[in-house]
Formats: sequence, structure tokens, C-alpha cells
Amino acid sequence: MSTMKAALRRPLLRLHFYAGLFIAPFLLVTALTGLAYALSYPVEDLLYRDLKTVEPGGEALPLAAQVGAVTEAHPDWPVTAVRPAAAPDASTAVLVDDGADRESGAVAVVYVDPYTGDVLGHSTTYGSSQAGPVREWISTLHRSLHLGEPGRLYSELAASWLWVVALGGLVLWIARRRRDGGFWRPKPAGAGRSRTLAWHGPVGVWLVLVLLFLSVTGVTWSRYAGERVAELRAALDWTTPSLTVDSGASGGDHAGHDAMTGAATSAFSIALLDGVYATAREAGMSDPMQITLPTGSATQYLVAEQRRSLPLEQDQLVVDTASGAPEAVDELRFADWPTMAQATNVLIAAHMGLLFGLPNQLVLAAAMVLLVLMIVWGYRMWWQRRPKGALVGRAYPRGGLRQLPWPLVAVVVAAAAGIGWCFPLLGISLAAFVVADVAIGLWRRFRKPPAERGDGEATVTRRTALATATVSAAVGAGVGMAIASSARDDGAGAEAEGAAIEPFYGERQAGIETPSQGHALFAAFDLAAADLATGAALDAAAVAATLQALLKDWSAVAAALAAGETPPKAAIDGPDQFDAEAVAAGLDPARLTVTFGIGPAAFAKAGLEAAQPSKLTELPEFDGDRLNPAWSGGDLLLQVCGDDQQVVSNAFLELRKRAVGRGSLLWVQQGFSSAPAGGGTPRNLMGFKDGSANPRAGSAEFDARVWAVDAEPSWFEGGTYLVFRKIRMRLPDWSMLSAEDQDLTFGRERDSGVPLSGGGEFDHPDFTVLDASGLPAVPADSHIAVVHDAAMVRRGFNYDYGFLTQGDVSSDAAADGHLDGHMHAEHPYDAGLLFVSFQADPQVFVDAQEKMAASDRLSEFITAEGSGVWAVPPGAAEGGYVGERLFG
Repeated sequence: MSTMKAALRRPLLRLHFYAGLFIAPFLLVTALTGLAYALSYPVEDLLYRDLKTVEPGGEALPLAAQVGAVTEAHPDWPVTAVRPAAAPDASTAVLVDDGADRESGAVAVVYVDPYTGDVLGHSTTYGSSQAGPVREWISTLHRSLHLGEPGRLYSELAASWLWVVALGGLVLWIARRRRDGGFWRPKPAGAGRSRTLAWHGPVGVWLVLVLLFLSVTGVTWSRYAGERVAELRAALDWTTPSLTVDSGASGGDHAGHDAMTGAATSAFSIALLDGVYATAREAGMSDPMQITLPTGSATQYLVAEQRRSLPLEQDQLVVDTASGAPEAVDELRFADWPTMAQATNVLIAAHMGLLFGLPNQLVLAAAMVLLVLMIVWGYRMWWQRRPKGALVGRAYPRGGLRQLPWPLVAVVVAAAAGIGWCFPLLGISLAAFVVADVAIGLWRRFRKPPAERGDGEATVTRRTALATATVSAAVGAGVGMAIASSARDDGAGAEAEGAAIEPFYGERQAGIETPSQGHALFAAFDLAAADLATGAALDAAAVAATLQALLKDWSAVAAALAAGETPPKAAIDGPDQFDAEAVAAGLDPARLTVTFGIGPAAFAKAGLEAAQPSKLTELPEFDGDRLNPAWSGGDLLLQVCGDDQQVVSNAFLELRKRAVGRGSLLWVQQGFSSAPAGGGTPRNLMGFKDGSANPRAGSAEFDARVWAVDAEPSWFEGGTYLVFRKIRMRLPDWSMLSAEDQDLTFGRERDSGVPLSGGGEFDHPDFTVLDASGLPAVPADSHIAVVHDAAMVRRGFNYDYGFLTQGDVSSDAAADGHLDGHMHAEHPYDAGLLFVSFQADPQVFVDAQEKMAASDRLSEFITAEGSGVWAVPPGAAEGGYVGERLFG
């Protein structure tokens, strides 16, 4: 047993040495910036005392009057939220949109004296800790060194290794033999390395729990390991719940009050603040709290308690003013959160120095000072181990793994692989350490004279080979950082412009086999559940009649517009009303196509479950998805495509008009596709040709992939299923890759589209071909290797919505970090792919998506934010309408 312990101690010592030598600089920077962050609380309180504190002066003004003073002083800054004064000597903070887009996600705040209404000045506020500019700057320094996304790697590397270093050091200290005690408290004696170790060991014992806590909580903010934590929390239902408000709620009797402010906060919403505040207090909410105001015609306020110190107060309340009087309509109490979500919130508050206030901050500061000392002592011990006359110290001896039994070595390899999967950067750096260690050993072996090697041959032992296997396991896990799922859009055949008119009527709907046009618009609608005139609820038969009437009208309009003709008048149009078709007056149809799809929920609403296509079920949410419900699903889908954006927009206006009273618009997405000069496959925004694997329209393979005939209702035979995904691309991260890495990610040459195995663009990749290094030319985790056998046809479009503000609905705004505001380092740039695939069975897409989520390296650079599936009926006969056979 003692031999076994000694054998285990040697590789642990060497790992501790490597980590101390190469990871300690990252830990040192983390400790110093963490120290600055812990001390920034009292510094900031002192710097901004004139803004945050006032002299108590009797009764406070109404909250609306205080906010009114801010709007009068800054009329161009819409008010977004209010934090009422939480103490007699505190000012009221009014959050506003000053138009600035800050890297951290901080927002502008104006402070006002609650007693006099005097505007004290403005600054910025950041996150749930309500950090000012100083703490915001230090927080970003601590997180990313102000280097953006690449800078975050340093803090993740430090957090991932901190627990390894701390636990490894503790095990080594416990295993160390000592005669004079000195385990719990320093007993420096003698000189040199032993004296330094007498401080390093005991201080580390007292510090280990704090370091483990900081590592565990800190890794949740990281880029890659943090997503593993998020996946685990989601799987175990440990995620932090939250309330949402209806941003599109009807304004009721007061909807007109915001007519002058458009989408900004209305004066009427500000006027109701005191009633909303009183309602929240009556519901048990306590200060400090934040009241987020509605915008546009919405009527719901979100009230959230803001106390992150003990006792925590994190309740949320939705107050609706649609009736004119504030009314609490929904609540979420902190006591009702899942236990682990509560624990996570408490631990993160402690990590940020909020839980116990100043004592918490002082403990963190002391821990960071001690960590700095530990690192300095570690380097000093390394220097004190230097051979006589040398400038640097020696490493601990190699070869520990070779002394272990094979079963234990297998456990080490498995543990390394598992750790590398959970902490990708740790896995990659651990692999690098092992590679370096093996390389050093081989170099030393080869540089010995043959006589010293025995037989004159360079040999590698089986255990050395197994150590190399550890490299493969750790690297394989480290690079398995799949975070999202997606697929590529179609675009094949875009080189053939065809005639200006694409016929609407025919056996199949247009827009499926049609060569891809330059512009596309996708819009989803939900069928109306109530009569527009009376407000009475509609039964299933009435919903079915609504669906039938809408499909009739839409078909007539689409057929006319595709032919370049004037569509029939809408029922709601009077003789003197504006005609939407005037938008495209003088323009040819530009190959306009309109394709209709019916979603799974529509059949149940219309009482048509017996006629529902056999394979039409809602798509699951895949690993890596960050779906926004506002961009997903719908009872009906419109795909409007054409070579002229204005023609497409005109068609949408006409179609949407016919939906008034019959359905509500859920979401709209717009895209584009550009064929290269002289023809060829279009490219996506990553620069790669998209659609090279599609079969030729009209071919037997195309028909087999697309048209649904097996076990389908008779009305649907010859139809297809459409899958839509809004896929956001991480273009800033993608641009950091070399051209070679980009090619390896897709498995194709970017410029030519040719598979890396050779041949032509449209040739099937040969996965048996090896490159010059003996590895598969098309990597097994490349995009085409993962999805090459998916029996579907892709017909997607690019989109580029530009830079979003943190107030916009965006996965980069909140879901890519923590809702407490501690991290907003993602690039708020929304561009990517409106993925569309047609297939005879949606399970084909599901299978491909699950494989992508598991192993496709492209998933690191894409995130699905919208999703849905629809049944696309067969085409309509001349004078008929799409879906006619569904109704008998």
C-alpha cells in the first residue's frame, strides 16, 4: 500500500508542478483583479456618494413626479425602469436608454432626490449588484481583461484549474510526513525550501475551501465549462426561474396614451408608477426593488426585489394596468424556487461579495491576498529547488504512471477524459502538459548514447503509449465543446433565374423545387381563438372554418401576385382605402412564390386531429438550443420568396391583411441569398457554399427525400414537411479561426466547395481517404461527415440584423451568461442562417440535429434561436386553394 501511495504521489506532484508553473500566472492575474473587485465596493460608495445619498427632507414626492423630473431633464432618454429610494437617505435611481451600446451591457441611470425632485446627475449601472462605472470596469477586467471573447479564456482556464491545484496541494500536504506538527499552522524552521513550504502548506489548508468555492462558482460564468454547468442544471431542473411580461399586451382602454411615444415608455405608464409601487408593497414586496416599465401599448410592469444580501429578497411580481387600476396578475416567490436554484443564487451572491456585505468583501480580499502569497511561495520553492549554479528549479521526476497497475492507469485515463469533457480548457491544457511530458521524455531518451539505452534502439514503453492515450482522451473531450445544433441552408440551383413568373397552381406548391430566389420572408401566425367582433370564444368548427377561409383568401392573393395581377379586394378594405399592392406598382413578379404550412397545434384547434399528417409533431428542444418562444412555432407559416425585396414585402402586406380577425402574427424573419457572378452555389455568411449536397430538383433522389406518401392521410399525399430554424452564427469567433481550421470544420474547401477528400463540389465525400499525416482527410466531427446522409433538401437564406442593444431580444443579451448581469461579453451581433429543410419525414431532421449536437464541431459557432415544423400540403388546382382536400 505504501508503494502504491508513493507511486500515486509522483504523478500528482508533477501535475501540481506543471499547474503551478504554467497556470499560476493566470491564477495570479485572477487573484489581483479579484482583490480589486472586492475592494471596489467601498471605493465606489465613496466616489458616488453625492449621487446615491441625499439629506432626508420630510415626505417624498410621488414616484411619478420623481421620474417626471428625469424625463424633463433628459427628454431624449426613454425611461426603462425605476429603483425607488430604499432608505431615507437614498436617492431614486431611474434607468434610461441613452442610446449607448456598452461592451459590458451596462445601462445609463439618472439619480434624483426623492424629496425635492432635483436631478443629482447620471452615471451607469451594471447587473444585479448595481455596479457603477468603476466596479463595472474592474469586473470586466477580472472576467476578460477587456479583451472581449478571447480574454474570457484566461479566467476560465484559471477557474477550471483552481480546484485541481487546491485539492492536489491538499492531498500532497496531507500525505507529507512531518515530525513537529505544523499541519494547521505555519512552523517555519530551518532555511530554504522547507521554510517556505512551512508557510505554503498550512495557509493552503485554511484557504482550500474558499478556493474550491470560488472555482465552483466562478466556472459557472465561463464560456465552455459554464455551458456544461448550464446543461446539467437544465437536466436536473436547477435553473433559475423568472417571470416574463406580455410585451405585446393590448393597451385596453388606455392604449392610446402612448401614441406619441411609439415603442418607448409612455407618459401614461409613468403616471401609474405610484399605483404599481403601492400594489407591489401590498403584495408583500419590499425595498430595494426595481420596477421595469412597459413599452408601446403593453400594460404589464415587472417588479423585482433586488436584495442579494442576507436575508435574500428575490421575489418577482407582474402588475397589469390594462383595466386602468394596477392589479397583481402573476408572482414568483424566492421561496418557491427549486432548492438548487436558491443555493446557486446564494453562492453566486457570496462570490460577488454581496451576501454578507462588507464582511463578505473583506473575506474575499483576504483570500485573494493569501492566494497571491501562495503563488509567490510556490514559485519561490521552485527556484529553491534549482541545481547548484542553475537559474531555475527542477521539475519533479517523471514516470509515475509507469509504476501504477494497469487498472489504476485506466482509471486515471478515464478520469482525465471525464474532466476534460466537463472542463474543456482544462482538458486541452492537461493534454498539452502530457504531450510536453512525453515529448521531453522521448527527447531525453533519444539524446542518450546508445550504450546508455542498452540495445541502441529508441523504444517507447506500453505505459508511455498509454500516457499518450490520455492525451487523446483529454483532447477529444476538450474539443467536444458542442453548444448548439444547426444545419446548412439549400441554395442549389440559384444560378438558374428562370422566368419572371413562377406559377402558383400545380401538383406541388411553389417555393420547394423552385430555384432559390434572392429574398425571402418567413412569417408565422396563430389562428384566432375568439370572434373579433364579439369576443366570444370560437369552437373547433368555427376555427376550422376560419382556417379554410384564410387558406382560400391567401391562395387567391398568392396566385394573382405570382402572375403579376391585382389580387382580389380584402373584405376589410373600403373603396377608398390604400391598396397594399401599390407598394409594388410597376414591378414584375420577380419569380414570387408563396408557400403555406400548417403547424401541429392547428389541427387540434380546428378539431381536425383525424386528418393530421402522421409525422407532424412539435420538434424537441435540442442540446445547445437557446430557443426564444417569440421566434418559434405557429399554427400557420408563410414562406414568401422572390428576386425583388419590394415585391416580397408587398406580398406579405397583402397576405397579412387577410389574416386580420382570423389570426395573429407571431413572428417575421427576413433573409437573402446571392448566387456568385456567372452562377454557382450560394454562400452562407461563414463564406462556405451552402447546398452542395442537395440532389437535383425533379430527380428520383429529390422526390424520395421530399414528398411524403408513406402512411399519410389521402389529402396530404404528395405534400412535405418544412422545418424552420433561426440559426445565429458566432461570426466574430468564426473569423478568429485559420482558413485550414474553417475547412476542417465543414469538411470542404471554402473557395471551391470540394470535399477535403477530393473530387468535385457535388461529389460525395470519401471518408476513407487519408491526408499526408495519415489522418482522415474529412474529419469525423466535420459538418459534412456528421450530416452527409440526412435525407432532406435544404433551402435556406442568410440574414443580417446588425448589432443589437442589450435591451433587444437576443441570446447574447442574457441567456449567454447570468441574469444577474455579471457577464455580458458576447458580441451582440445578430446574423446567420434562416435554415429551411423539406423532408418526407421530420425525424430525418431530428436524427441529424441530435448527431450535430453530439459531435459536429460547427456547433461551437452556431446557436438555434427559433424553431418550428409545419406540414406543407400539396399544390392547388387552377381556381382551387391550398389544403382544399383537408376540408372534404
